[in-house]
Amino acid sequence: MPEHKLKGKKILFLTGSFPVISETFIINQITDLLDSGINVEMFSFSPGDKRLVSDRFSDYQLFNRTTYLNFPKSKVLKLFKALPKIIKILLTKPILLFKIFNFKKYGQFSRSLKTLFWVEPFVGRHFDLVHCHFGTVANKFLLIKEILGIKSPLVVSFYGYDISHIIKEKGSHYYDRLIKETKIFIAMSENMKERLIKQGFPGDKIIVLPVSIDVGAYPFKVRKFKHYPINLISVGRFVEKKGFPDLLHAIRLVVDKVGKDKVKLHIIGDGPLKSEIFSLTDKLKLESVVKFYGYQKIEDIIKFFMSMDIYLQTSKIANDGDME
Repeated sequence: MPEHKLKGKKILFLTGSFPVISETFIINQITDLLDSGINVEMFSFSPGDKRLVSDRFSDYQLFNRTTYLNFPKSKVLKLFKALPKIIKILLTKPILLFKIFNFKKYGQFSRSLKTLFWVEPFVGRHFDLVHCHFGTVANKFLLIKEILGIKSPLVVSFYGYDISHIIKEKGSHYYDRLIKETKIFIAMSENMKERLIKQGFPGDKIIVLPVSIDVGAYPFKVRKFKHYPINLISVGRFVEKKGFPDLLHAIRLVVDKVGKDKVKLHIIGDGPLKSEIFSLTDKLKLESVVKFYGYQKIEDIIKFFMSMDIYLQTSKIANDGDME
Protein backbone atom coordinates (compact mmCIF):
# COMPACT_ATOMS: atom_id res chain seq x y z
CA MET A 1 0.00 0.00 0.00
CA PRO A 2 1.52 3.37 -1.00
CA GLU A 3 2.68 5.55 1.88
CA HIS A 4 0.27 8.41 1.08
CA LYS A 5 -2.68 6.00 1.39
CA LEU A 6 -1.54 5.01 4.87
CA LYS A 7 -1.50 8.53 6.32
CA GLY A 8 -3.83 8.69 9.28
CA LYS A 9 -4.06 4.90 9.37
CA LYS A 10 -3.13 2.76 12.35
CA ILE A 11 -0.55 0.02 11.87
CA LEU A 12 0.30 -2.73 14.33
CA PHE A 13 3.95 -3.82 14.48
CA LEU A 14 4.53 -7.15 16.23
CA THR A 15 7.95 -8.56 17.17
CA GLY A 16 9.34 -11.30 19.36
CA SER A 17 11.37 -8.93 21.54
CA PHE A 18 11.66 -5.14 21.55
CA PRO A 19 13.90 -3.23 21.51
CA VAL A 20 16.84 -5.33 20.34
CA ILE A 21 20.22 -3.70 19.70
CA SER A 22 20.80 -5.71 16.52
CA GLU A 23 17.35 -4.76 15.15
CA THR A 24 17.74 -1.01 14.80
CA PHE A 25 15.94 -1.32 11.46
CA ILE A 26 12.64 -1.92 13.29
CA ILE A 27 13.09 1.26 15.34
CA ASN A 28 13.89 3.13 12.13
CA GLN A 29 10.82 1.77 10.37
CA ILE A 30 8.54 2.84 13.22
CA THR A 31 9.98 6.33 13.55
CA ASP A 32 10.06 6.93 9.80
CA LEU A 33 6.40 5.94 9.56
CA LEU A 34 5.56 8.25 12.46
CA ASP A 35 7.37 11.07 10.66
CA SER A 36 5.15 10.35 7.65
CA GLY A 37 1.98 10.81 9.65
CA ILE A 38 1.23 7.11 10.06
CA ASN A 39 0.19 5.89 13.51
CA VAL A 40 2.22 2.87 14.60
CA GLU A 41 1.49 0.84 17.73
CA MET A 42 4.13 -1.64 18.84
CA PHE A 43 3.38 -5.04 20.40
CA SER A 44 6.07 -7.48 21.49
CA PHE A 45 6.02 -10.94 23.06
CA SER A 46 8.79 -9.91 25.46
CA PRO A 47 10.76 -6.81 26.54
CA GLY A 48 14.19 -6.29 25.06
CA ASP A 49 17.21 -4.52 26.49
CA LYS A 50 16.97 -0.72 26.24
CA ARG A 51 20.70 -0.25 26.86
CA LEU A 52 22.69 0.87 23.83
CA VAL A 53 19.69 0.92 21.47
CA SER A 54 19.32 3.73 18.97
CA ASP A 55 18.64 7.19 20.40
CA ARG A 56 15.47 7.25 18.31
CA PHE A 57 13.89 4.78 20.74
CA SER A 58 13.94 7.37 23.53
CA ASP A 59 13.66 10.46 21.30
CA TYR A 60 10.32 9.18 19.97
CA GLN A 61 9.32 7.71 23.36
CA LEU A 62 8.65 4.35 21.78
CA PHE A 63 8.33 2.77 25.24
CA ASN A 64 4.98 4.60 25.47
CA ARG A 65 3.89 2.98 22.20
CA THR A 66 4.84 -0.56 23.16
CA THR A 67 2.62 -3.21 24.73
CA TYR A 68 4.22 -6.40 26.00
CA LEU A 69 2.47 -9.77 25.88
CA ASN A 70 4.79 -11.62 28.24
CA PHE A 71 3.67 -13.05 31.56
CA PRO A 72 5.34 -13.85 34.92
CA LYS A 73 7.07 -17.20 35.41
CA SER A 74 5.69 -17.45 38.93
CA LYS A 75 2.37 -19.32 38.89
CA VAL A 76 1.04 -17.25 41.80
CA LEU A 77 1.94 -13.92 40.18
CA LYS A 78 0.63 -15.15 36.82
CA LEU A 79 -2.77 -15.95 38.35
CA PHE A 80 -2.78 -12.60 40.18
CA LYS A 81 -2.16 -10.71 36.94
CA ALA A 82 -4.61 -12.87 35.02
CA LEU A 83 -7.58 -11.86 37.16
CA PRO A 84 -7.94 -8.23 35.94
CA LYS A 85 -7.52 -9.43 32.36
CA ILE A 86 -10.36 -11.91 32.79
CA ILE A 87 -12.55 -9.21 34.37
CA LYS A 88 -11.81 -6.83 31.48
CA ILE A 89 -12.87 -9.43 28.92
CA LEU A 90 -15.98 -10.31 30.97
CA LEU A 91 -17.02 -6.65 30.86
CA THR A 92 -16.23 -6.09 27.19
CA LYS A 93 -16.56 -9.33 25.22
CA PRO A 94 -17.24 -12.29 27.52
CA ILE A 95 -17.69 -14.77 24.67
CA LEU A 96 -13.93 -14.54 24.08
CA LEU A 97 -13.28 -16.42 27.32
CA PHE A 98 -14.78 -19.58 25.79
CA LYS A 99 -12.22 -19.32 22.99
CA ILE A 100 -9.30 -18.32 25.23
CA PHE A 101 -9.90 -21.26 27.56
CA ASN A 102 -10.67 -23.81 24.86
CA PHE A 103 -8.27 -26.37 26.29
CA LYS A 104 -9.27 -28.98 23.74
CA LYS A 105 -8.31 -26.78 20.79
CA TYR A 106 -5.38 -24.76 22.16
CA GLY A 107 -4.01 -27.22 24.69
CA GLN A 108 -0.96 -25.96 26.56
CA PHE A 109 -1.40 -22.46 25.14
CA SER A 110 -4.67 -22.20 27.11
CA ARG A 111 -3.54 -24.12 30.19
CA SER A 112 -0.43 -21.95 30.56
CA LEU A 113 -2.61 -18.80 30.15
CA LYS A 114 -0.66 -17.76 27.06
CA THR A 115 -3.89 -17.29 25.13
CA LEU A 116 -5.17 -14.93 27.84
CA PHE A 117 -1.98 -12.83 28.10
CA TRP A 118 -1.54 -12.71 24.32
CA VAL A 119 -5.15 -11.88 23.42
CA GLU A 120 -6.32 -9.50 26.17
CA PRO A 121 -4.16 -6.50 25.10
CA PHE A 122 -5.78 -6.59 21.65
CA VAL A 123 -9.38 -6.59 22.90
CA GLY A 124 -11.22 -3.51 21.68
CA ARG A 125 -8.32 -2.43 19.44
CA HIS A 126 -8.53 -1.96 15.70
CA PHE A 127 -5.66 -1.74 13.20
CA ASP A 128 -5.77 -1.03 9.48
CA LEU A 129 -2.73 -3.22 8.88
CA VAL A 130 -0.78 -5.81 10.89
CA HIS A 131 2.95 -6.13 10.19
CA CYS A 132 4.71 -9.08 11.84
CA HIS A 133 8.49 -9.01 11.91
CA PHE A 134 9.90 -12.55 11.51
CA GLY A 135 7.88 -15.50 10.30
CA THR A 136 8.06 -17.21 13.70
CA VAL A 137 6.34 -14.20 15.30
CA ALA A 138 3.66 -14.25 12.60
CA ASN A 139 2.94 -17.91 13.32
CA LYS A 140 2.23 -16.98 16.95
CA PHE A 141 0.04 -14.10 15.85
CA LEU A 142 -2.19 -16.52 13.93
CA LEU A 143 -3.52 -17.78 17.28
CA ILE A 144 -4.38 -14.22 18.38
CA LYS A 145 -5.88 -13.51 14.97
CA GLU A 146 -8.07 -16.62 15.14
CA ILE A 147 -9.40 -16.05 18.65
CA LEU A 148 -10.22 -12.38 18.04
CA GLY A 149 -11.35 -12.83 14.44
CA ILE A 150 -8.97 -10.10 13.24
CA LYS A 151 -9.63 -9.25 9.58
CA SER A 152 -6.91 -6.63 9.06
CA PRO A 153 -4.50 -7.37 6.17
CA LEU A 154 -1.41 -9.22 7.38
CA VAL A 155 2.12 -8.40 6.19
CA VAL A 156 5.09 -10.56 7.25
CA SER A 157 8.79 -9.69 6.94
CA PHE A 158 11.37 -12.48 6.86
CA TYR A 159 14.95 -11.79 7.94
CA GLY A 160 17.01 -14.97 7.81
CA TYR A 161 16.79 -17.74 10.40
CA ASP A 162 12.99 -17.72 10.06
CA ILE A 163 13.24 -19.17 6.56
CA SER A 164 16.46 -21.16 6.98
CA HIS A 165 17.11 -22.68 10.40
CA ILE A 166 13.45 -22.79 11.50
CA ILE A 167 12.42 -24.83 8.43
CA LYS A 168 15.15 -27.34 9.17
CA GLU A 169 14.01 -27.52 12.79
CA LYS A 170 10.20 -27.46 12.38
CA GLY A 171 9.72 -29.03 8.97
CA SER A 172 8.54 -27.91 5.55
CA HIS A 173 4.88 -27.46 6.61
CA TYR A 174 5.63 -25.02 9.43
CA TYR A 175 4.28 -22.04 7.46
CA ASP A 176 1.38 -23.72 5.64
CA ARG A 177 -1.32 -21.72 7.42
CA LEU A 178 0.64 -18.48 7.31
CA ILE A 179 0.96 -18.79 3.53
CA LYS A 180 -2.84 -18.89 3.21
CA GLU A 181 -3.63 -16.03 5.61
CA THR A 182 -0.98 -13.43 4.70
CA LYS A 183 -1.52 -10.72 2.11
CA ILE A 184 2.12 -9.75 1.47
CA PHE A 185 5.48 -11.28 2.38
CA ILE A 186 8.63 -9.16 2.47
CA ALA A 187 12.00 -10.77 1.72
CA MET A 188 15.40 -9.16 2.23
CA SER A 189 16.88 -10.37 -1.07
CA GLU A 190 16.16 -12.20 -4.31
CA ASN A 191 17.92 -15.24 -2.84
CA MET A 192 15.58 -15.18 0.16
CA LYS A 193 12.59 -14.84 -2.16
CA GLU A 194 13.69 -17.95 -4.04
CA ARG A 195 14.01 -19.85 -0.77
CA LEU A 196 10.49 -18.77 0.22
CA ILE A 197 9.11 -19.92 -3.12
CA LYS A 198 10.78 -23.31 -2.67
CA GLN A 199 8.89 -23.64 0.62
CA GLY A 200 5.56 -23.06 -1.09
CA PHE A 201 5.17 -19.30 -0.74
CA PRO A 202 3.44 -17.78 -3.82
CA GLY A 203 5.90 -15.61 -5.75
CA ASP A 204 3.26 -12.98 -6.56
CA LYS A 205 2.81 -12.32 -2.84
CA ILE A 206 6.52 -11.72 -2.17
CA ILE A 207 8.11 -8.27 -2.33
CA VAL A 208 11.90 -7.96 -2.19
CA LEU A 209 12.72 -5.03 0.07
CA PRO A 210 16.19 -5.11 1.68
CA VAL A 211 16.66 -3.57 5.11
CA SER A 212 17.97 -0.14 4.22
CA ILE A 213 19.94 2.53 6.01
CA ASP A 214 19.55 6.28 6.13
CA VAL A 215 22.47 7.24 3.90
CA GLY A 216 22.31 10.81 5.18
CA ALA A 217 23.16 9.55 8.68
CA TYR A 218 26.53 8.26 7.43
CA PRO A 219 28.77 11.26 6.65
CA PHE A 220 30.80 10.87 3.48
CA LYS A 221 34.55 10.79 3.90
CA VAL A 222 37.22 10.28 1.25
CA ARG A 223 39.60 7.53 2.34
CA LYS A 224 43.22 8.01 1.30
CA PHE A 225 46.11 5.89 2.44
CA LYS A 226 48.38 7.98 4.66
CA HIS A 227 50.19 5.61 6.95
CA TYR A 228 50.07 2.20 8.59
CA PRO A 229 48.29 0.56 10.26
CA ILE A 230 45.26 0.17 8.01
CA ASN A 231 42.21 0.14 10.27
CA LEU A 232 39.58 -2.48 9.46
CA ILE A 233 36.19 -2.69 11.17
CA SER A 234 33.47 -5.32 11.34
CA VAL A 235 30.12 -5.16 13.15
CA GLY A 236 27.73 -7.96 14.03
CA ARG A 237 26.37 -10.51 16.48
CA PHE A 238 28.65 -13.32 17.54
CA VAL A 239 26.65 -16.12 15.96
CA GLU A 240 27.87 -18.76 13.52
CA LYS A 241 26.29 -17.30 10.37
CA LYS A 242 28.17 -14.02 10.82
CA GLY A 243 31.45 -15.84 10.18
CA PHE A 244 33.72 -14.05 12.67
CA PRO A 245 36.03 -17.08 13.11
CA ASP A 246 36.58 -17.06 9.33
CA LEU A 247 37.37 -13.35 9.52
CA LEU A 248 39.97 -13.98 12.24
CA HIS A 249 41.63 -16.73 10.20
CA ALA A 250 41.73 -14.38 7.20
CA ILE A 251 43.34 -11.63 9.29
CA ARG A 252 45.94 -14.14 10.49
CA LEU A 253 46.88 -14.80 6.85
CA VAL A 254 47.13 -11.05 6.18
CA VAL A 255 49.30 -10.53 9.25
CA ASP A 256 51.59 -13.36 8.16
CA LYS A 257 52.16 -11.54 4.87
CA VAL A 258 52.42 -7.89 5.96
CA GLY A 259 53.24 -8.02 9.68
CA LYS A 260 51.34 -7.08 12.83
CA ASP A 261 52.13 -3.38 12.54
CA LYS A 262 50.46 -2.96 9.15
CA VAL A 263 46.85 -3.84 10.01
CA LYS A 264 44.41 -3.50 12.93
CA LEU A 265 40.96 -5.08 13.14
CA HIS A 266 38.24 -3.47 15.27
CA ILE A 267 35.20 -5.63 16.05
CA ILE A 268 31.94 -4.22 17.43
CA GLY A 269 29.49 -6.83 18.66
CA ASP A 270 28.69 -9.54 21.16
CA GLY A 271 26.72 -12.74 21.37
CA PRO A 272 26.65 -16.43 22.29
CA LEU A 273 29.96 -17.26 20.57
CA LYS A 274 31.89 -14.57 22.44
CA SER A 275 34.11 -16.93 24.44
CA GLU A 276 34.84 -19.05 21.35
CA ILE A 277 35.83 -15.98 19.32
CA PHE A 278 38.00 -14.59 22.12
CA SER A 279 39.72 -17.97 22.53
CA LEU A 280 40.37 -18.19 18.80
CA THR A 281 41.89 -14.70 18.87
CA ASP A 282 44.33 -15.88 21.54
CA LYS A 283 45.04 -19.15 19.71
CA LEU A 284 45.88 -17.26 16.50
CA LYS A 285 48.06 -14.84 18.48
CA LEU A 286 46.10 -11.82 17.30
CA GLU A 287 45.76 -10.06 20.67
CA SER A 288 47.80 -7.08 19.47
CA VAL A 289 45.95 -6.90 16.14
CA VAL A 290 42.28 -7.38 17.04
CA LYS A 291 40.36 -5.17 19.47
CA PHE A 292 36.83 -5.87 20.69
CA TYR A 293 34.37 -3.15 21.75
CA GLY A 294 31.20 -5.06 22.64
CA TYR A 295 27.81 -3.75 21.64
CA GLN A 296 27.59 -0.05 20.77
CA LYS A 297 24.76 2.33 19.94
CA ILE A 298 24.29 2.83 16.22
CA GLU A 299 25.06 6.54 16.61
CA ASP A 300 28.41 5.69 18.23
CA ILE A 301 29.15 3.09 15.56
CA ILE A 302 28.66 5.68 12.83
CA LYS A 303 31.12 7.99 14.58
CA PHE A 304 33.54 5.08 14.88
CA PHE A 305 33.35 4.48 11.12
CA MET A 306 34.85 7.92 10.53
CA SER A 307 38.25 6.78 11.83
CA MET A 308 38.27 3.49 9.91
CA ASP A 309 39.69 2.69 6.47
CA ILE A 310 37.83 -0.44 5.36
CA TYR A 311 34.59 -2.12 6.48
CA LEU A 312 34.45 -5.94 6.42
CA GLN A 313 31.30 -8.07 6.57
CA THR A 314 31.56 -11.86 6.61
CA SER A 315 28.63 -14.25 6.24
CA LYS A 316 28.14 -18.01 5.93
CA ILE A 317 25.62 -20.82 6.23
CA ALA A 318 25.63 -22.14 9.79
CA ASN A 319 25.65 -25.86 10.54
CA ASP A 320 22.00 -25.66 11.66
CA GLY A 321 21.01 -24.13 8.33
CA ASP A 322 20.75 -20.55 9.58
CA MET A 323 21.70 -17.95 7.01
CA GLU A 324 20.94 -14.36 6.08
